[in-house]
Amino acid sequence: MYQAIIIDDEKWVIKSLIATISDQQYFEIVGEFYDGASALAYIQEHKPDLAFIDVQLPGMNGLEVLQAAKQQNLPTLFIVISGHAEFAYAQKALFHNAVSYCLKPFSRNELMDSMLKAYQILEKRANDFSAVSSEEDQADETVDLNVPGLENGFNPPDRLLVDNKAVRSMLDYIASHYTEDISIQILADLTCITPNYASQLFKEETGSTFSSYLTNLRMYHASRLLRNTDMQIFMVANQVGYKDYFYFAKVFKKFTGYTPSAYRNTFQNSAGRKEY
Repeated sequence: MYQAIIIDDEKWVIKSLIATISDQQYFEIVGEFYDGASALAYIQEHKPDLAFIDVQLPGMNGLEVLQAAKQQNLPTLFIVISGHAEFAYAQKALFHNAVSYCLKPFSRNELMDSMLKAYQILEKRANDFSAVSSEEDQADETVDLNVPGLENGFNPPDRLLVDNKAVRSMLDYIASHYTEDISIQILADLTCITPNYASQLFKEETGSTFSSYLTNLRMYHASRLLRNTDMQIFMVANQVGYKDYFYFAKVFKKFTGYTPSAYRNTFQNSAGRKEY
């Protein structure tokens, strides 16, 4: 079972919520809090999987807790429980990555649907993390980072030191799917955050925008294919995610200062040619 807490300034509301969801098997209620500040302190230290939170709380209100959790990239999911049906509240809650917005008095079906959604997000996170961990346990082959013509300082995903798990997952996904159409929306869905936040977080952690990083990675692999194989250039373009050869050639020249054919002629060592 995943761990959940309930944050509401009225004890009878907490007891009512616990009674309503008592027979579910997704979450174990491990804490009750009656104000936002103490709840946030607990979330920061213990990082429970889910928090049911009221909007109206003494001191720090529920939306402020959500905002703080989002800014600090805390992994806890939130289900907002409120007696206020105002659209503005719901809109702000969802903007701060709340799973759902449930109105009091509680509807069991609505709560169960919300909890199932949270459970599915957590399961997806766990599966993605397991897959990433498995890949990281495999031995890495030695990669030549001296790529003529590419921007100085570019490193492949497995060479970037990134502590944030969400961004690490994004980088690993890009490394495995850079030959496909990838968007920031896909990465946001992968890490269960909003596209805007995914874009901001990616740039903060890597120092590069998502689109710039993806292009660098594609150029990195294209340059290696051109130097180390006899693959036809249109196939190189396709291999690194470009269906349009002419667009690929334009981007490649912008990044390296060479057309693909000139790059190959300049840097390919036929005596030392190796298989990519």
